[in-house]
Amino acid sequence: MRPTSASFQSSWLWLIALSLLPLSPQGTFAGELTPKPRLHSSPARVTCDASVQHPIQVKIEALDPIRRGATVRLRLTSSSGVALNRAEARIVSAGEASVLGRSRAPLGIMGARREATADFTVALPAQGGRQLIQFRVEGEGTAGRIGRGAAFNLLPDGPSTPARIVAGASGQLVAEYPARRIPR
Repeated sequence: MRPTSASFQSSWLWLIALSLLPLSPQGTFAGELTPKPRLHSSPARVTCDASVQHPIQVKIEALDPIRRGATVRLRLTSSSGVALNRAEARIVSAGEASVLGRSRAPLGIMGARREATADFTVALPAQGGRQLIQFRVEGEGTAGRIGRGAAFNLLPDGPSTPARIVAGASGQLVAEYPARRIPR
């Protein structure tokens, strides 16, 4: 008896499908008896609970009142979480202010968590507004040269709009200044 065309095609397709199945080392079809190992599983969920910080910390404060046309001394205080040799602080940019005196100061050897300070002096212009003074603190660490930037925002005469005194959430008095979005 001769198979019909439909049953012959069906048998032929089963034979092709069976020949494509991989065999396990025991000679059985791997898909039937042994589970296939997952090669690309989804990654395990990783939670980072570490506090990642830059090893160099920088704080800048004004030692004099900030007014238009005034000379202002700025104190830079820096510390490092790692030991640094030949550390120095320098003014990278003073905006429209003029740097009086030195623009870089050696901080020497900064041991881990030891603070080093340097004073800088700038003269603010008689006209104009906000001045951004930019600093860089650098030193030689065990892995090479390491540095961190910092900036101090000098706003002569304070905000141009007077403050409104309001009561805060805890009842304390707070100075409130209006803000506006700066278009980009």
